[in-house]
Formats: sequence, structure tokens, C-alpha cells
Amino acid sequence: MLNGWMRKKCCPCAVPKGAGQNRLPLCEAATGKRFKVACIDGGRHLCARMASLGIYPGVEMELLCAGCGCPCLVRVHGSTLSLGAGVSDKILVTAS
Repeated sequence: MLNGWMRKKCCPCAVPKGAGQNRLPLCEAATGKRFKVACIDGGRHLCARMASLGIYPGVEMELLCAGCGCPCLVRVHGSTLSLGAGVSDKILVTAS
């Protein structure tokens, strides 16, 4: 609880047992590969911000550069975006 308010997730990352085992944070994914966003492990504000950038569950993206706690560069819908290490840790992806 934060100041009496419960933090609610916008897109719960709960999956049935046996499914979703291959999901990993974007910051741990292999550079130069294409991925599909499985979910965003954050609150409404983060999910709304990512949606405004075109990042939401089901979208395919290409990871251009990542690693060492530095910002990740991704290509989504033909645009290149830079995502901070904290944000890229909350975006869970699967191989596309």
C-alpha cells in the first residue's frame, strides 16, 4: 500500500501454470531480435505512458541495443524509442 492506496496493475501478468515460462524482461532480451510484448508489470500510469508510445501487450518490437543498466533502444511501429533501465525491466516479452 502506498499512502493508503493499493497499487493496481493495468495488465496483470498472471498466466495459467505451464504457460508463459519463456517470458523475460526486455532489458534481458537478446539484442537484434524481434519480440512480442506479453505484458507490462506496472501501474496505470506506466501502462498509459507505454500505450501512448505504442507499446502494449501483443505489439511486436525489435530490440536494437540493451544492457548494463543503460537505456534500451527499441523499434516499434517504425519509430525508434529509448526506454530507461527501470521501464525496460517492467516490460515482459516473448520471442516472436
